Amino acid sequence: MNQDKGMDRRKFLLNCGRVACTIVIGGITYRIVSKHLNPDEAGPATRYVWAIDPEKCNGCGICETACVRTPSAVKAVNDQKKCSNCVVCYGHITDKNIASEKIMSEGKKVCKYGAIVRKNYSGGVDGTFIYTIDDKKCVACGKCVFNCNTKGSKSMFLIIRPDLCLACNSCNIASKCPQHAIDRVYIGPEDDYRGEYELEQGGNI
Repeated sequence: MNQDKGMDRRKFLLNCGRVACTIVIGGITYRIVSKHLNPDEAGPATRYVWAIDPEKCNGCGICETACVRTPSAVKAVNDQKKCSNCVVCYGHITDKNIASEKIMSEGKKVCKYGAIVRKNYSGGVDGTFIYTIDDKKCVACGKCVFNCNTKGSKSMFLIIRPDLCLACNSCNIASKCPQHAIDRVYIGPEDDYRGEYELEQGGNI
């Protein structure tokens, strides 16, 4: 009988010990995880980000293949302040001489992923058009940037999205970029090589 009581007591103490350990480990885990769940309380993981200098970038395509993220953390954007809103956009269609009414139905797209979005703003088929990039489809191939910069108004360029980038200490794209266009910079307004550029809301950048 006393032996049974002794066994029960040992089991009770053992279970109490396990519960105590679970609480301690759980508390530590919560503090670690909560830093990621509440970034405002924890502060930024790093004060530096990787950025692309659009004056050096030529849209070579390295950003698509060299990034450790799949798809790449690099995305193309179109600065509407610089865009000419053309009927036929060099970053959108390869054939500049195509008839206006055939652009959407027969035009050969620059981006094979269909990331360039063309919307009529005014004036019908020969009017004004707005071109944006669907960041969910963009893989940073750079073709739209290359065409826009060599033939168009240079409004399209590549950026490294801080919310997608892993902020590696050594960026694989930077090490392979033939133009040496990528550098690590301090987070702040001065990091934007194109001036103030506001990211669009609702899925697109």
